Amino acid sequence: MRRAVSGFTLIELLVVLVVIGLVVATIQLNLFSDDARRLRNEGERLAALLTALADETVTSGAPLAVSFSANGYAFWERDEDLESNSVTPQSLNSQPRWRARPGDELFSARNLPEGIHIAEVRVRQRVLAGTPEAPERVIFSPSGMHPPFSVLLALDDLRVRVVSDAIGNLRVEDDADVDAGS
Repeated sequence: MRRAVSGFTLIELLVVLVVIGLVVATIQLNLFSDDARRLRNEGERLAALLTALADETVTSGAPLAVSFSANGYAFWERDEDLESNSVTPQSLNSQPRWRARPGDELFSARNLPEGIHIAEVRVRQRVLAGTPEAPERVIFSPSGMHPPFSVLLALDDLRVRVVSDAIGNLRVEDDADVDAGS
């Protein structure tokens, strides 16, 4: 006489596990859209470059700066040649002159990927309103200190904010964090 066997076979359990795995993978892939991922990656790239700029400022002992436009950002160094060659009473009261970092691949001017733009830049809670001809710069000091600032990146209705405090702690906040902090 054959005994009645109750329970699941190994094949049935494996099929259920495969189906559950596929459902979880599908949910995870759809959880973040490609646009949200692109925007987040660009925010993280900017944060990494700004961290490297702060480190370079400290190790070089010279102030460096970054400026932002709607479609990208550029890195700057003080133009010591222009400043030292033109010492006049007027130049003592003028703003320092800046130039793009020559021959530097890491800190070359960058355009944002298509569709992504810089919606707002704040320094000490003041919105910067620089123009391409006269950009306002965020200056990084060799002491490691710089003014707290934030850069809001946008892609359609998505937003990501790169935030830095005065001692250089950078973080990337997602759309929900930005809305909650406003």
